Amino acid sequence: TASSGLGAPNITTDLLDLAPSITASIDLRDPLKLTSAALMKVLDTAEGINTSNEDWHKPFRRLLFHFDTIESQSRMLEEDFQVDETIPSPDPTVLGPLETYASQLNNIYQLLGDPKTTKKRGGSTGEIIAQAIRDIDDVFEKYTDALRNYAAQSIVQIKQEPALPDSEPLRDDRHKTLKAPNVYGIQHVPCVQGTREKTIKAIRSWAEEKSSERPIFLLLDVAGSGKSTVAKHMANEWTQANRLMARYFFSRDTATTMSTSSFCATVADALYECDDRLQTPIQEFKNRKDFGLLSFEEVFNGIVVKPLEVLDLDAMLIIDALDECNNEDGSRSELLNALRTQHSSTPRLRVLATGRPELDIKQWAQDSGVKYVNFFQLEGGDRDVELYIKHRLRSRPHVQDRLYHVIKKSDGVFIWARIACDLILDTVDVEGLLDELDKEVSLDFLYRVALGHSIPRNARSRQALIVVLEMILASREPLSIAELEVFSPKRGIVEETVNRLGAVLLYKDREDPIRLLHATFREFLTNRSRARVYFIEPRRGHQTLALGCFRTISRHSSQDGTTLRGLDKISQRKEISLLIRDLLTSWGYHCIASYRKLALEKHIVGFARNELLTWADRADKWYSLGTVTCLRNVLVISRQKLSPMITEITTSSGLKTVRRSDYDLSTSIDALLLFWCAKIVRALVMLNSEPK
Repeated sequence: TASSGLGAPNITTDLLDLAPSITASIDLRDPLKLTSAALMKVLDTAEGINTSNEDWHKPFRRLLFHFDTIESQSRMLEEDFQVDETIPSPDPTVLGPLETYASQLNNIYQLLGDPKTTKKRGGSTGEIIAQAIRDIDDVFEKYTDALRNYAAQSIVQIKQEPALPDSEPLRDDRHKTLKAPNVYGIQHVPCVQGTREKTIKAIRSWAEEKSSERPIFLLLDVAGSGKSTVAKHMANEWTQANRLMARYFFSRDTATTMSTSSFCATVADALYECDDRLQTPIQEFKNRKDFGLLSFEEVFNGIVVKPLEVLDLDAMLIIDALDECNNEDGSRSELLNALRTQHSSTPRLRVLATGRPELDIKQWAQDSGVKYVNFFQLEGGDRDVELYIKHRLRSRPHVQDRLYHVIKKSDGVFIWARIACDLILDTVDVEGLLDELDKEVSLDFLYRVALGHSIPRNARSRQALIVVLEMILASREPLSIAELEVFSPKRGIVEETVNRLGAVLLYKDREDPIRLLHATFREFLTNRSRARVYFIEPRRGHQTLALGCFRTISRHSSQDGTTLRGLDKISQRKEISLLIRDLLTSWGYHCIASYRKLALEKHIVGFARNELLTWADRADKWYSLGTVTCLRNVLVISRQKLSPMITEITTSSGLKTVRRSDYDLSTSIDALLLFWCAKIVRALVMLNSEPK
């Protein structure tokens, strides 16, 4: 231990006088910033004391832990403010412990600056300061607990209700297989008879060409013009004609359908399902030892293009919504570059591609010599939209006449016509709705009209509707009404809300995944300036889903093994549904993507301390999740810059779980790898702080 004779720097005996500033604050962020600055001053002062004794510096690592924690809390409060522009008001339950902490921190600072003080108390400077840091650590825990409780209360949503233990299970057939990504565009419908006839004729003519001059038919047009409908129409037609064909419909609905990660495999699988002779050359290429190292273009050519050339086969590939393929990581550019290779002398693969006229897509087409067309060029006008509305409103000819002049202003946007028809067929005040639609013809205005007619006037119902929309937008994969109700904070609000929004949502029944009618609806809802009062913040939806995961895990973890063993197989399938196995692995993802992360700390800490061990065991024995899957969530959480304390608690609980030895060999190996990953993460975070 360092002696009192250490060379102390020449500093003032008082730290910043924090207590009055903390008491007078009107913004919770201010006292946290002041305390953080004071901590840094103490740490810098301790660092400046000339000693190489490790025992001297060791206690200060805990103060560095405090500093990192308060910095993370300040950052999360600032992120919340950027979202809702609401100043976090100070709370006495938080400020009280923080004032005590500031007072004791000032005491440590005085000890550093005046070694004579320690002589009066007896003992060495190092011993007395180490004890002072242990004392302040207890105060810090009280402060962080108070802040977590305060933040948890700040979650703005309708009152949560516990899930009923005998709540209606999902239908049995929903448990048999995992939900496959919707890359076949099953939500789309083919063209109404009589519409897009010239476009379909042009595509048919192109498909029969034997020339290699135009292997790609590129249809680019505005959002909502019916591109996916045409793609779906041709997919159905070519399937019925038994043509060798594959399809891939991009969509912003999910991470999978935005990505090219499964594109090549999906296309190759579809082709050999049509002609099993393709399976051999495809599998031979996949068996290459360096397969995992190949570029996207090499894989595309190897398992899609080359097998067709080897067997002298011609195939069609439909790629819908190129613009919805994510390009943040360069995926869309990789795909477009791979398609450029189709300009060979004898292309075996002909590609029908659709999308919005995004700049990079048009530039690629120009550089590649690919001509693109739009509906106006193909059809020669907007007559199809008029035909569509007359078809939908054939039982109301007087409404057709009233809408005639509005139709002309819709610029061929089919999605506008579809929503308008849905609203008219669903309303009792047709004349009032027609007057409203006549004011402006734009998708944004139509979405506002649709929501205005769907959202109840009372505040409680409006809040419930917003909560449901937030969950729908935040879901990793489209969820059904039955699934969303498991995670909803209040029973019964999901089905009523979804039914009200029938004009802008796609679903068949309670068990069918809910999808937005069109990508433009998501863009509208998440743009504050466009949506205005209907603006939806998906990060609040992540928060709701995270809390729903914790509630559901808690309920299932509370059931004893005797109860579960007593269930027959049918009852087990109902109680331990695919939903639990498939979705509860997402709690880490939703925590990370959530708004008000500080408000979730209490729930994460409580889960890690009280339920992680039990849940990991249940997940392994009953839910077909595997303990390792649960621990991956812990590792993901621990890697995030949420809070050093979150990292410490989650990794500690995770390590306790992994140390158990009652897993089979394969699980133990995976768990061991995660064990060492968690050790490394914890060591890095705790490098400058001594865990209690």
